[in-house]
Amino acid sequence: MSSVDSAKEPLITDDWHVSGKIYRDPEIFNREMTAIYGRTWVFVAHESEIPNGGDYKTAHIGHQPVIVNRGADDGTIHVMFNRCRHRGASVCQRDFGNANYFRCAYHGWTYDSTGQLTGVPFDDGYGEDFDKTVMGLVHVPRVENYRGFVFASLNPGIEPLADYLGHARRYLDFIADIGDAGPELTSNAHKLVYKGNWKLQVENTIDPYHFSFTHKSWLDILKERTGTSSPWVKNVRTNPQWRGIDLGGGHAVHEFGSINGDTANAHAIAIGELIPFNLNVFPSLAFVGAHLRLIVPRAADETWVYLYPMLPKGADEDTRNRILRDHEIFYGPAGFGSTDDIEVAFDRVTAGIESSASAADFTLMSRGLNREEIDETTGIRIGRSSDEVPQRAYLRRWLELMEAGNDND
Repeated sequence: MSSVDSAKEPLITDDWHVSGKIYRDPEIFNREMTAIYGRTWVFVAHESEIPNGGDYKTAHIGHQPVIVNRGADDGTIHVMFNRCRHRGASVCQRDFGNANYFRCAYHGWTYDSTGQLTGVPFDDGYGEDFDKTVMGLVHVPRVENYRGFVFASLNPGIEPLADYLGHARRYLDFIADIGDAGPELTSNAHKLVYKGNWKLQVENTIDPYHFSFTHKSWLDILKERTGTSSPWVKNVRTNPQWRGIDLGGGHAVHEFGSINGDTANAHAIAIGELIPFNLNVFPSLAFVGAHLRLIVPRAADETWVYLYPMLPKGADEDTRNRILRDHEIFYGPAGFGSTDDIEVAFDRVTAGIESSASAADFTLMSRGLNREEIDETTGIRIGRSSDEVPQRAYLRRWLELMEAGNDND
């Protein structure tokens, strides 16, 4: 493989040694904000988060702060940069809410729910030629909604969202069809912050290999309570139906059950029992068990992660409570899974990759490379459950985009 800078040592070698620089180098991180987040579709909201006119949430596309809202009058979903056109202050401070307008606290400039500039205090100071109609909040160039999942892109020439999603659409369709009316994200999110690189969370999301080691305390508790060992470990090692799949385009999935049949339409059953896969949609959206996971890079060594429990729309209270309690016990702030991952997969890896001696400064991402299968028709790569096919899927696309960005500099 080539490197981001061909004059330097490759960041990813042909035998899948990955340089620790990609997880700690601020220059590489800054390049990612343009080469990755400036050129791809990025998930910003689910339509259930903004169901009514005037509803909004704040989000990020890479480093870029945005407002995602539903117009108060026409119900159209807008994605606008969260920046006043006067002196650059953010005009919306809350994570979510409902408002017919956004007012900048610095000098009082006011915008309606579509972003149009409606009020400028003492506007005579700008002269007769001042035109409010061209000074509204700037809209993100591209916004599309795929079955309730709202994506935005800073790249005006990007391919249609459905084409971008490619083989990942099949899995999103499964999620969108759950229950009687699909999922909703009305319970809001847990927010995790860790001092490490965003790609560590992407890798961890589709890594069954770590489960029996990192989460051993959780497995021990389950064994004590039930009297039997969890079948998860054995399935990861030996079940041929459990597999990691490179879907192309950086998207990847770990399947541990079939998504065929009509189980997606079952009524009032916990979503965690119905999604038999972990899915990554490049670059920063994931689905694990009963939650949607959104990864937000903030710095080379700082990442925000939002975990939104997904509830079947219209489900009864008992079902909703069961899903939330199941989510909290493993992924919640006092749960087992997220705390394990932050300690081991993020904090300890971040500490370890500070070792930059040339012989040590590589991670190994080649597990299963010798036995992965490639579908000649679709190009889909398939490996065993514990193999690193999904991690190579996103890194392959990561490098491709980073190289393309380097060529365009």
